Amino acid sequence: MGKIVAVTGNEAGAEALRQVNPDVCGAYPITPQTDMMQRFSGFVSNGKVDTEIILVESEHSSMSACIGASAAGGRVITATSSQGLALMFEMLFIASGDRLPIVMPVVNRALSAPLNIHGDHSDSMAARDSGWIQLYSENAQEAYALSIWT
Repeated sequence: MGKIVAVTGNEAGAEALRQVNPDVCGAYPITPQTDMMQRFSGFVSNGKVDTEIILVESEHSSMSACIGASAAGGRVITATSSQGLALMFEMLFIASGDRLPIVMPVVNRALSAPLNIHGDHSDSMAARDSGWIQLYSENAQEAYALSIWT
C-alpha cells in the first residue's frame, strides 16, 4: 500500500495538475484558489513540468488565453473562485460553444455581497447553464482524482 499523506484540496489539485503536465496554464490568483496556482507555478519554476504559464491581468484574460491555447491544440488548464468565475462568465460560453477542452478547478466560494469569503456553490451555480461539464468533489482525494480524470 502507498504512503498516506494529509494535504489540502489545493495541494491535491496542484499535484494532479503536475502529473498531467498540461501545455498551457492561464493563471490569475483569487482566494481560495490562489494556493493551487502558486504551488503549480512552483512546479514550473522547479522544472517539474514544462507548462507555459501565462500570467494575466484578470480572470477574463485567463480564460481568453486558455481559449486561444486550446483552439491551437494545447492541453490547457486554469483555476478560479467566486468573483473570478463571475468575471470569466462571458468567455465560458465561447469556450463551451467552440467545444474547447479546458480543465478548470473551481474552488467554490460565495459570491461577494458586500464581502463574503465563505464556501458555497453560488459561483459555480451561476455558471450552471454555460455549457461546461461540472464535477464536484467532497474531499481532497476526489479533487485530485477529478483533476487527473478530466
